[in-house]
Amino acid sequence: MNEIWQWIRRLWALEGFRPDIALARDEASHFLPWIIALMVYLAALTLTGGFTLHRTVMAGHEARAQSFSVHLPHMNDKAQETTDKVLAVVKETPGVAEAAVLDSGRIREMVEPWLGKSNSLSSLPLPTVIEGKLAKDTMVDFAALKIKIDAIAPGADVDDHKQWFEQFSGFVHIVQWVFYAIAVFIIATTAAVVIFACKTSLKIHRNTVNLLHRLGAMDGYIASQFQQHATLLALKGAFVGSGFAASTLLALYLMARHIDSPLFPSFALSSLHAAILVALPVLMSLIALASARISVLSTLRKMP
Repeated sequence: MNEIWQWIRRLWALEGFRPDIALARDEASHFLPWIIALMVYLAALTLTGGFTLHRTVMAGHEARAQSFSVHLPHMNDKAQETTDKVLAVVKETPGVAEAAVLDSGRIREMVEPWLGKSNSLSSLPLPTVIEGKLAKDTMVDFAALKIKIDAIAPGADVDDHKQWFEQFSGFVHIVQWVFYAIAVFIIATTAAVVIFACKTSLKIHRNTVNLLHRLGAMDGYIASQFQQHATLLALKGAFVGSGFAASTLLALYLMARHIDSPLFPSFALSSLHAAILVALPVLMSLIALASARISVLSTLRKMP
């Protein structure tokens, strides 16, 4: 166990990388990996959150796009007769594949998230609900259907789930793109931090860089020293952040498994979550490499 811990310490200290410039002594070598770890952690949670929202909306859209419901007000007299007539009208409507009356127990389950579990629900005058499903690739004239139902049960309401869900999904898509924009901002901030760290290190080692120039070292060679160092720092910090993000997602998944509520969106881990966690460290290391090379070369060209 001690040997493994020593190997991890040597790997974290990048003892296998010995550049001509003593970059490991810079303060950036200590704080840059942890900053990048934090950035990757936030970016991973933001991207997976946006993806989870998208998948939740699409799953709900597929389930509700082909369904609708008819709500009949509470009736004391001739309730069963009125319900049977409305059900017959719904079933005869062109484009309706099937329709059925929900039992009172199911209706109570639907209102429990708002009213809570209570014995008083059994005495509450609940409406009658008819759930209908549309045939595939068909449209129903809900306005005409409502007119027919009103003639039988005045005050009835026809709820087109597709219309409501399109409005809700539009809002969720805006939130999703906000998440993606935040992730892009985090990645851009990471590039800025790497540029700042490289320029700071270049000023610290200005005398060493001048000496290498006098010995005939080209700008590309000097820049490679900084870019390799920045890439390795970014890579190890990114894997730490990705590991913490994976632990957070796993904890959320385990907690969400015990929540059974229609108000809570479904949350499940998938291969795309794993792909995001693996791709982010690679992406961050490439960004660090490019940022370090561009910033160092631009600074070296300005030096005498």
